[in-house]
Amino acid sequence: MRSSLVMSLFGAASMALALLVGCGDNDAKPASSQQGQSCVRTADCADGLSCIANTCYKTPPKADGQAGDTSTPPVGPVLGGEGESCTSRTDCADGLGCFNNRCTATEPMGDGGATGTPTPGIQLGARGESCRVNGDCGKDLVCIPSTNNTGTGVCDLADFGITPTGMTCGGECTEAADCCQLPLALHTASIRSCEDIGDAITTGLIDCAAPATPTAKTLCFEQATYCECGAKTWACTANQCVYGTACVVLAGADVPTGCPTYSRIHTLTGLSCNPDTLKCVGPTPAKGCTTDAKCEGEQVFDSLAATDKCTAGECTCYAGDKHCYRKCARDIDCGANQVCDTKTTKLCVPNGACVNDTQCAVANGSLDFKCNAGTCGRSCKVDRDCNSSGLGQIGFGNVFNGLVCGANGFCASVATDCDANTQCPTVAGLKTFCIDRPAVAGTMVSSSITD
Repeated sequence: MRSSLVMSLFGAASMALALLVGCGDNDAKPASSQQGQSCVRTADCADGLSCIANTCYKTPPKADGQAGDTSTPPVGPVLGGEGESCTSRTDCADGLGCFNNRCTATEPMGDGGATGTPTPGIQLGARGESCRVNGDCGKDLVCIPSTNNTGTGVCDLADFGITPTGMTCGGECTEAADCCQLPLALHTASIRSCEDIGDAITTGLIDCAAPATPTAKTLCFEQATYCECGAKTWACTANQCVYGTACVVLAGADVPTGCPTYSRIHTLTGLSCNPDTLKCVGPTPAKGCTTDAKCEGEQVFDSLAATDKCTAGECTCYAGDKHCYRKCARDIDCGANQVCDTKTTKLCVPNGACVNDTQCAVANGSLDFKCNAGTCGRSCKVDRDCNSSGLGQIGFGNVFNGLVCGANGFCASVATDCDANTQCPTVAGLKTFCIDRPAVAGTMVSSSITD
């Protein structure tokens, strides 16, 4: 019996050994990390060890000083000191910011980051500090890639806090009374004001009802036009001064019954007395049209040839200005940088005009460009989509060029914005007015270049 029992036990052991060998090395349990070796979780460590900061450690001593493990707990990351390199503020010691990839307590010259007492915990980068991703930057800031340092950028504003006013300088007037001012172009050594003109007329015993000399005629005209303006002398139309007094065709310029050479701040080039209206508006304008049929036999509006007349079915009456233009049928009928608007006007229009977003995306090579009221424009969600904010740090290309994201979701320029007359510069030596930005004129049309 005893012999049989021994043999049985020996056989069982042999079978177990055979099974173990048959499993092979590939099924062996992975070796656990020992103290000081790397890990990603506690399960990677041998029994009695914990994974702390990706390293296996024994349980650290208890806080109350009782006996326990004598192993040293993990040491936190070493943070950069003053002048040491960094990629964001989290790389630097408390109280230091990361500017131009160097830990420093003082922001660089220009519009750098904010200063002040550091707050506990992770501190996000202020404006001007280096960063790697948006998450490295503080509230309302984004990480802008640097052109000098690959993989790092600088924290900067996403929105600039600038709202377009919709107003611009350049108005010559806001009411007719503004036009009654002596232009600086008419100043002479002795005439520099309306009082000087009145004194010269009085001293010279000039009768402005019948001035006898060229000098007398000029003085009387200037007094009536710029100093003693009547109710209809000037009109303020679209914030520009328009002369309204009746004229005589052969009178000449700057004399009674003639036309002025200057308005308050502009030179009125080509202004003459219209023989039909007896107003200082220039040559007789082309006759207007009402229908395409009315164009037959009429002059093609934008043609310089006096013999270029519209034949039957050749022209269309453009609703924009009521003039006759030669129709187009294909893009090749139009001149350089023009296409044929076959859907609406049947006339040639600039190829920058658009009817859908696809045209703008293809023309500009970017999906950011969309069709905005017939013109391609860059769409936006924040000001940063339009241009840099002007941080002023070399290498980051942050030059503010005056574009912000407008309320309509398209980039708008604020470079010429104003909100008060005091902000406006002079033109021809006299102040201009801050006025509503003039509406953009409709699409410019022109005739087909073919007959």
